[in-house]
Amino acid sequence: MSSITKKVVYSFLSLYAIYCIGLLCWVVAYSGSGDGDTLEHVHSSWLVYTGKIPYKDFFQHHNPLLWYIGAPVVGFFEYSLRAVDAANSLAILSTILTMIYIYRIHKEFLGGILGALVAIAFFALPQESLYNKDFKPDNFMVMGLVIGMFYLLKYIKEKGLLNLSLSFLSFFASFMFTQKAVIELLCIGMMILFLIYKKKMDIKDCVFCAVLPISIYIVFLAYLYSHDVLTLYFKANFELNSHIPAVFFTRRFIHPSFEMMVPIFVSLFGCFKYLYHSNIYAKITAAIFAFEFLIRMYYFTPFVYYFAFLHAASSIYAGQVIADINSKCKHFIWGVLVYFLIVGGAYANIYRHRITVGDSYKYGASGFVLSLTNPCDYVVNGYRIGYNLFGKDIDFIWNLLGQIDVIAATIGIRPTADLEALIRKHRPKIIYGKNYYDTYRAYRGYIEVFPIHMISQHLLDEMYIPLNRDDLYILKPEYQSYDCRYNPRTKTYEYRDKF
Repeated sequence: MSSITKKVVYSFLSLYAIYCIGLLCWVVAYSGSGDGDTLEHVHSSWLVYTGKIPYKDFFQHHNPLLWYIGAPVVGFFEYSLRAVDAANSLAILSTILTMIYIYRIHKEFLGGILGALVAIAFFALPQESLYNKDFKPDNFMVMGLVIGMFYLLKYIKEKGLLNLSLSFLSFFASFMFTQKAVIELLCIGMMILFLIYKKKMDIKDCVFCAVLPISIYIVFLAYLYSHDVLTLYFKANFELNSHIPAVFFTRRFIHPSFEMMVPIFVSLFGCFKYLYHSNIYAKITAAIFAFEFLIRMYYFTPFVYYFAFLHAASSIYAGQVIADINSKCKHFIWGVLVYFLIVGGAYANIYRHRITVGDSYKYGASGFVLSLTNPCDYVVNGYRIGYNLFGKDIDFIWNLLGQIDVIAATIGIRPTADLEALIRKHRPKIIYGKNYYDTYRAYRGYIEVFPIHMISQHLLDEMYIPLNRDDLYILKPEYQSYDCRYNPRTKTYEYRDKF
């Protein structure tokens, strides 16, 4: 390409990436962005901020690193919907950091600047469907895996224990964001064993650099053991999650969106056309893409954000393939630019008509509930609907009732609770007024609907008033005869009887 053509192409691709990030920021700031998982992890971050210990003081079935990163930010905006915006902003920062390392992978090991900018443009989808602006562990897992890839390639090129240590620590961080990463790490581990066999990596270096992440994990497990929750941690994070595919038996797989399919098809083409003559860095990148493609297409992918790492890996390798094609066909890049122009223009038009909403609706029922509660109030999440950001929980298992608590009972973690008895005991300010059904059975195709928690009409008539939204009910005023006071000794908000 001539120098002028390079400037035009590089400028367009750079502006397109900035435009995509700008759209994500717009959604977070003005339109709302958060599903049940996002709100779940904001609430978990807040619990950590208030001094609660995961698996001991509240139930979770994910690794905890996300909540400790989110805790200071969520705590700063405590009892405000801005906490969700701030947490989602962390997710956007993780997306930007991932883009930076995609650029570095290309610039130092693959197709140079052109391949880097194309890869970033593929990765930076101008829409919400990948949830890459939501506070989910998957986004941060992808960041850790991509950074780990960069330092792994750097070690292969330059050696150096620091590079390999940073690679292993990044891979370990991805696992500590979500145990889901263990599948990807097993594939990367097999690839590392092959590279050791081929003398491209030194087994002594690998063992030495693995000591630190393994030691950190042992210390973490020892901490859990000291709080008598080590067994629960393994049952919740691994045994319980192994039952999740059965929950989604009738919808075990979905397909990526069109924008995600394009880099996947380009990468598949590159695997057959260019891989044999590629350098070792391209072959490693292609192998990681191929591993993830097989996992996502043939193991378990019920939601689009499960494609997050596949999308990143395919974008990285697709950038290399586009650079290879363009080196043989100088005008090919203009067709690529037209594709990005069409996609970007289509989403610009979609967002132009998008309506912004007020805070009480910005994050669904969570904003509405937050406007009705104070720091002392208990809040009970509903069936297949989560909205409790800063309310107290009436039970150890507080989220996805009818699913998580059913699996927990099935594998022996604890029996399902008597929800109505807990409501009568704690008098939560907001409750869900319908039955909770056993989704562990329902999602597997059972015809009979099986209620696992039944909220009686007698309870509703006695203690609650309907709110006429999302089947929510609010506690009657006569049951709210308490003042909310902050207790500096316990550093918590507590009810104090007015009388």
